[in-house]
Amino acid sequence: MTCCSRRGFTLIELLVVIAIIATLVAILLPAVQQAREAARRSSCQNNLKQLALALHNYHDVNNCFPHARLSSTPKYGQMVAILPYIEQANLADLFNEKAAGGFADPVNQVVANAPVTIIRCPSNPVDMLIKMRNSSSTGSSYGSFITATGSTTDPNDPTIMTGRGNDYWVNHAINSSAYALYQVPAASPSPMMKAGSPPRMRDVTDGLSNTLMLMEHAGYDVHYVRGVGMPMPDSDRTLDQPGAWGTWLGWCAFQLQTYANYSPATYPTTTSTPAGNGCTINCNNSQGIFGFHPAGANVAMGDGSVRFLAQNMYGGTLMGLATRDGGEVISEW
Repeated sequence: MTCCSRRGFTLIELLVVIAIIATLVAILLPAVQQAREAARRSSCQNNLKQLALALHNYHDVNNCFPHARLSSTPKYGQMVAILPYIEQANLADLFNEKAAGGFADPVNQVVANAPVTIIRCPSNPVDMLIKMRNSSSTGSSYGSFITATGSTTDPNDPTIMTGRGNDYWVNHAINSSAYALYQVPAASPSPMMKAGSPPRMRDVTDGLSNTLMLMEHAGYDVHYVRGVGMPMPDSDRTLDQPGAWGTWLGWCAFQLQTYANYSPATYPTTTSTPAGNGCTINCNNSQGIFGFHPAGANVAMGDGSVRFLAQNMYGGTLMGLATRDGGEVISEW
């Protein structure tokens, strides 16, 4: 009778194999994450492209772009106007423009809560319904929550109105202090979607390809500073746009500015935040261009092209791109 020997792995051999596998995972994981982010960034750029084309189609039909704040009585924003141009005619028909509460009216809750993929950047970690708020007053108060019958300061009130967030905004104004830090002060620096008279292509004398139209302005209803979500206590007076405006049917328009080089730890939350020249892109989602891509944020220009603005871009270039009629000399960007 022959005795057969059995061959197996020793403990040392097993540990070596595990170590090799762990090393390979450590090497491959960043590459996988980078590939995923590249795909998300591409999807985000496609969203902006489709929205820019929708704005152009609206202009072809109406000889103007929709107002940044399309209606003030009742309140609703420019996204309502372009619903038919992004294959959302059914939602457009469902939205009641005459409802007293506008985008925050109970009859429009179904539309406000509808998931519309094209208005969300897949890199945005905030994927939840936003609790609508009344207007805030920068430096003095943060808006109370809007309910079906009024308002409340109780965040757990079950009657608080909600809506989906929108990551792509227009800027209806430019912070004059930020502009003056980089450019020769203008009497009234005008963005492409300036509030007031209906914005038209002919008003963009700086050239459509040199003027910002849509920008990433993401993360609501969380206040982000340099990529870090702030706790947003009642003492935080610096998130200029309340959550209600962050919902996609609301006034998705902001006053563009640049910031000082605050970190989440040094950022002041008890007073209004002045413009600064230390940080240009992805600084603050209160009044700045802000996305969740590692090196910058996406924007759509007036001609419908989509560009990626580097996080360390020169603030003077941004201010020049923000105006439609400033006559600035745009450097490399």
